[in-house]
Amino acid sequence: MNLLKLIKQRKDKHGMPQKRLPIDLAITNKMNSLYKDAIIKFQNDIRFWIAYMKFCKHVHFHSNIDNMLSKMLQVHRDKPKCWHIAACWELEENKNVLNARQYLVRGLQIHPDSQLLYIDFLKLVLDNRLAATFDTENTENQEDNPVSTVTDDSKAHFSLKMAFLIYEQAFNHIKDIKFIIELLNIIKEYDNVEQLEKRIICDMIREYAHEPLMWDTMARRELQGLVQPGLSDTPMEVENAEQTSLRDRITSCNKVYQTAVKKIKSEEIWSLYIDCLLEINRDLRSLPNFKRKLLKTAMMQAHQAKKLKEEHYLHWINMLNADKEHDENVRKKLDEVLSGAIEVVPNSVSIWHARLSHLLQNGLEKEAYAMYPKVTEILGEKALPLWKMRILHAQVKSTRETEKSFEAALQSHPEIAKNIKPIWLEWLVLTKGICAARKAYKNLCLQPPTSLEFHKKMIALELVQPEIQSEHVQRPYEMATMQFGTDNTSIWIDYIKYEMKHGDPKRVSYIHERAVKTIHHNLTSSFIKDFSKMMANPDSIK
Repeated sequence: MNLLKLIKQRKDKHGMPQKRLPIDLAITNKMNSLYKDAIIKFQNDIRFWIAYMKFCKHVHFHSNIDNMLSKMLQVHRDKPKCWHIAACWELEENKNVLNARQYLVRGLQIHPDSQLLYIDFLKLVLDNRLAATFDTENTENQEDNPVSTVTDDSKAHFSLKMAFLIYEQAFNHIKDIKFIIELLNIIKEYDNVEQLEKRIICDMIREYAHEPLMWDTMARRELQGLVQPGLSDTPMEVENAEQTSLRDRITSCNKVYQTAVKKIKSEEIWSLYIDCLLEINRDLRSLPNFKRKLLKTAMMQAHQAKKLKEEHYLHWINMLNADKEHDENVRKKLDEVLSGAIEVVPNSVSIWHARLSHLLQNGLEKEAYAMYPKVTEILGEKALPLWKMRILHAQVKSTRETEKSFEAALQSHPEIAKNIKPIWLEWLVLTKGICAARKAYKNLCLQPPTSLEFHKKMIALELVQPEIQSEHVQRPYEMATMQFGTDNTSIWIDYIKYEMKHGDPKRVSYIHERAVKTIHHNLTSSFIKDFSKMMANPDSIK
């Protein structure tokens, strides 16, 4: 296939006509022969069969595919996808409905639990019924032919009966609510199939009353104004619905969900319920207050039942944050929701962030700070963003409070301390000067865990001083190479660059010798290569 595309591109490039030349035919025949040989040698590899079909379709060797399909099904009859491919070829390329139907019937005899084949068969039958109906309309418009009309009507009726039979077989063999819903969604796209639609819904209600997805489907159908058993004989036209009918449909949808959460009482059904209400609330051009009230009520009910998911808590918190400026009661409710959310989802960094942020913004620092040991115990190293938030908040307050927050963070958790150390150094330089940062670095550089970033931060701070002092720059380089020099070549290269540019070039050979002895043998050649490039062009050192 790539060769054929390349030939076409070359012809386009050189302005040659796209008509087939003898050489094109020779290449195509050779490729056809190669594909056949590959299929014979590797019959069990379905990829060769599919690739050959694509090739034949591309070069219009349709007769080859007709001969190949039966051979493919003999070898791969155990694969429903092969029956699907054969039926699709007959239907889409050969326009042969009868052969496509035969392939699907044979496929379902071997694979009575294949969802793919049932869907193909149902679509084929319903599409064929529509074609028969279309032919009937054309006949009535062209001439008065009662015999033809009766025949076409009987075809449509027969196809609908076939659709019932296919559905019954599918329902009996496959016990999967998602599959039944998929069939229902397929049926929904066709006209004059209300009886089949009602049958599927009745079976679904009877068989899957314990499934949240069943209730979700029924509720969404109410929202769309679709036909429901025992409610209406004809589907509502959603496009022509008035605003009052929209309110009625939303109300009916909400009632179904309310019934569902009383019967099932699982987090999944609450999640589906609130997801649907969130979708409804995306468009607030009509009934905004009504829609928001339903959403808030559902969230409160799910919260009280302790079935609200993290993402829905966060959405609710954002809603309350937006409203709290205008209503004191909303602030109290927000505090209540945040407290309850922590109990339901204690491992959520986002909810803890919202909780602590709410306390800090309202001047309740003592209450917020008192929670940090518990937060760190629960979240471990994931609590790092919460400590950073505390430090940022403290910086606005006072230097003393910031220092206390840094010290608390350094004592909280090893991984958190490792990430806070570089920030701590930078803050010390900005507020107390380089001497304070050097003192802190000296105390912390040997306290595990340390990070390469910590040493690099100290190096960077030393290098931006008005007067660079080698002894203070060399200390973090020495610590970095000692702690991380075995598996990291870049720190050695950076150390050498520093000595060549700012320090003592005579120390380069000494550092190079140490590096070769220290670096892991798998990385030695890479280091020597980088070092040689640098020494060959010393002017490039930045």
